[in-house]
Amino acid sequence: MKKKFLYIIGLCLSLQVFSGCKDYLEQAPLDAPATGQFFNNQTEMNAALTAVYKSAYWNTGTTPYQSIMDGWTDIALLRAPDMGEGNFDVFNANAKSIWTLAYTTIQRANTMIEGMEAGKANVPAAAFNRMQAEAKGLRAFAYFFLVNLYGDVPLITKPLLPADFYIQTRAPKAEIINFIYSDLDAAAAVLDWAPVDRGRMSKAIVLGIKARTALYNKQYKVAADVTKQVIDGAGLGLNPKFQDLFTKAGQTPNAGKEIMFEILYTDADANSITYLPLGSISRTAGGQSGRFPQQRLVDMFEAKDGKRIDESKVYDPKNPRLNRDSRLKYTVAIPGDTITMNQTTFVYDIYKNTTSVKNADGTWSTKANADFDNAYGPSKSGVGLLHAKYTFTAENAFTARVNFILMRYAEILLTYAESKIELNEMDASVINAINLVRKRAGQPDVETAILADQNKLRQLIRRERTVELAMEGFRWFDIRRWDIASVVMPQKVMGIAKDSAIVPASPDFKATAVHDLNNIPTYTTSESTRMLREIRYWYPKLNLFPVPQSERDINPKLTQNPEW
Repeated sequence: MKKKFLYIIGLCLSLQVFSGCKDYLEQAPLDAPATGQFFNNQTEMNAALTAVYKSAYWNTGTTPYQSIMDGWTDIALLRAPDMGEGNFDVFNANAKSIWTLAYTTIQRANTMIEGMEAGKANVPAAAFNRMQAEAKGLRAFAYFFLVNLYGDVPLITKPLLPADFYIQTRAPKAEIINFIYSDLDAAAAVLDWAPVDRGRMSKAIVLGIKARTALYNKQYKVAADVTKQVIDGAGLGLNPKFQDLFTKAGQTPNAGKEIMFEILYTDADANSITYLPLGSISRTAGGQSGRFPQQRLVDMFEAKDGKRIDESKVYDPKNPRLNRDSRLKYTVAIPGDTITMNQTTFVYDIYKNTTSVKNADGTWSTKANADFDNAYGPSKSGVGLLHAKYTFTAENAFTARVNFILMRYAEILLTYAESKIELNEMDASVINAINLVRKRAGQPDVETAILADQNKLRQLIRRERTVELAMEGFRWFDIRRWDIASVVMPQKVMGIAKDSAIVPASPDFKATAVHDLNNIPTYTTSESTRMLREIRYWYPKLNLFPVPQSERDINPKLTQNPEW
């Protein structure tokens, strides 16, 4: 790795203040401490731990990396050509950035875990053990992304000397997973179910990371057992209002304790902001509209009767937003919706050059519609749809501080249900977990007729996972572990009707058995009437990121993934 990387990892950077955390998270950073003299007391260890947390907030353009990853999949897109198109190479900036960010977190954690031993006698045992456990949880979280994005990666468990950076080799994926489990088990044995402060690691979070790791690697027994521990012991629940999870005002009380782990922002620091809402918000509302959903995501949401839209009697293709799963409204904005973004209430439209905007006095005016004619808007640059998650906010989008959720309880429930289904252990607890998530969305309970049908339940849980967790950074991994990336990724990116007066034919979900099982809509009969963005391609090598070429140039011992 580059020599400058040593400075990145040395705990010598200025640190932003975390929000929602108490005194020890608000320690002023030390300018350039020598790590050998740094860990003498609890204050210094806390400052080091803050640095590890800070490094785990992976950003691209002041936007959490996980928030854009669905844009690399079949349910969303990014305005600029990116990884979803399938034509990137070993010099790709995202592949390089995530590699560097992950190893920054790992090296900071390693430096802290080893260095704090020198001051162990000066710190209460409970506090020492908790800080060490939190650092191990963060290290495991970084390795989780590395092993699932790149496969085999260097396993670094202690601070490296300068010469060591040039001789690292890739450890087998299985060895990395075992190390992740070891770190997480050690952390879970120490941490309480609830974090010491909001945003910190807890027993529930580290077990959630273990469950996610196991699920992604088809270790279903491990995933089922671990999520059962969280369900039975953590005292978590669901927020009664799905939409409150994705606004600052809704997140603050954390109703139901659903939000488990999040990237935090604070009003106390002018620089603590996120451009996640800004990058997705309508042009009419003053946003940048750089990220969009695809029509495929819209069509995966059930109708109100609990049926997929190709099987529902209440779905009306002329009014696709009506009689639908309530999560659709708070995940995707469809033309005709009246929405509020960036402190502006307006009627979202992409078919004409004016639209209705609500004035401060409550009256409505007709104003120019940038979503129709702006070259970077959803009509000309997208496929007619907008993201609703994290954009339906009363905040000024240029100074937004809505937290980004890295883990929530709904994921735990869905992971438990999917793992048990894959084990063919469909009991009442499985159905209860699915029904809790569906009930919040106003959807009917799981049909009695499919309770003993593994394939039908597999179809249902995959649909639930897609619509519940859309735009939260899961789809890239899901389509690979379900072995469907080669089916869903080579596609024409489709959108809504090109002409509002011509209603496109409903999609076909049964082109093949794989399409049916995985709820994949196809648009063969309606391509000519829908917006089309680009044609995407797929190659087997895309199952993994390439090892960044810049790293291999410096360290020839790093091998490359197949076909890159």
